[in-house]
Amino acid sequence: MTNSERTSEFVHTGAGTIGGQYLRRFWHPVYESDRLAPGQAVPIRIMGEDFTLYRGEQGTAHVVDFRCPHRGTQLSTGWVEGDEIRCYFHGWKFDPSGQCVEQPAEPKPFCNKIKIGGYPTQEQLGLVFAYFGDGPPPALPRWPEFETPEAVSSMVVLPCNYFQSAENIVDDVHVGFAHRAIPELGQSARGIVPPRIAAEETSYGIKIACTNPEGVEFNHFLMPNMCYIKYCLSLQMPGQREQRLWMQTLFCYVPIDDVSHHHVMVSIGHPLVLDRMRKDKATLHSVAEDIQTVLAGKAEYHKQHIAVARRPDLVRLQDGVTVVGQGAIADRSKDRLGASDASVILLRKIWSRELRALREGGPLTPFERPGELPA
Repeated sequence: MTNSERTSEFVHTGAGTIGGQYLRRFWHPVYESDRLAPGQAVPIRIMGEDFTLYRGEQGTAHVVDFRCPHRGTQLSTGWVEGDEIRCYFHGWKFDPSGQCVEQPAEPKPFCNKIKIGGYPTQEQLGLVFAYFGDGPPPALPRWPEFETPEAVSSMVVLPCNYFQSAENIVDDVHVGFAHRAIPELGQSARGIVPPRIAAEETSYGIKIACTNPEGVEFNHFLMPNMCYIKYCLSLQMPGQREQRLWMQTLFCYVPIDDVSHHHVMVSIGHPLVLDRMRKDKATLHSVAEDIQTVLAGKAEYHKQHIAVARRPDLVRLQDGVTVVGQGAIADRSKDRLGASDASVILLRKIWSRELRALREGGPLTPFERPGELPA
């Protein structure tokens, strides 16, 4: 199998693909908790499949299949009653496991013969997580470091393959260029002098060491599609000197389909930045629009130092320009990688190895959430 063929395996995540089978062995954030009210149902699309997400009247979130099996109507158009959902068309009702429990117009109901998919669902970090694999789910990894009232979570849709964001987050050389407009990143020692990159596999994924004139910084990729980083932003309030503000963020990249993904962030850090993030959540949809405006040559938001007080999503915008600009699905067969791409090379190697083991029925690496987030 060529490098291009191996790469194509992990960018495709539909139900019938080997990459999709692998990702379905893990929990994924699928929605922001505060956007789902009790009694509300919404359609969601994850890894090329459509589902119904709803919150029971007592507050518990549930995920079931997209359509009613009676006549194919979209279930999210119906009613939530207790912890069950009733179809808008003929009133068939389903419990959170997908079991049909009521058929109002049938003189001899056959509910016991009707069952749709129901998927394990839990909430943490301000996000609804769901599990789409076969059999009982593994334990949902917890992130107590981020489970505080001060944490801010957000999701935006980026119109490109999820793996492009995964590769971007492990590529620290881009900091001095893509984030040049942010002084505390692009104009730091880390940014001005491109760092030497070393990457090693760990029990959770990949540890990336970035050596610059001021020392060594570490980023941590958590298999299969998450990353933890600690980084610095700048903030200047009227009449005050610019401040260096340290932040910590947990990223996750969840495929919607092969050509779009949810870019998920959970952040903790300086209260001023977090407060602005909360206020700006309602307008985050503009990030994707601004990315497309930049790529169309109509603006240069990505090159401007827009103060964090005004735009705390600037890093996300800049990264979005780089990954969406590669196309809907990057053609990696044309890549010319060098020593500075050590972490990208290792990420592709690990993914290729795991998919080969899954395809051949071999043992998979039991990647685990670290006992405590690495320094």
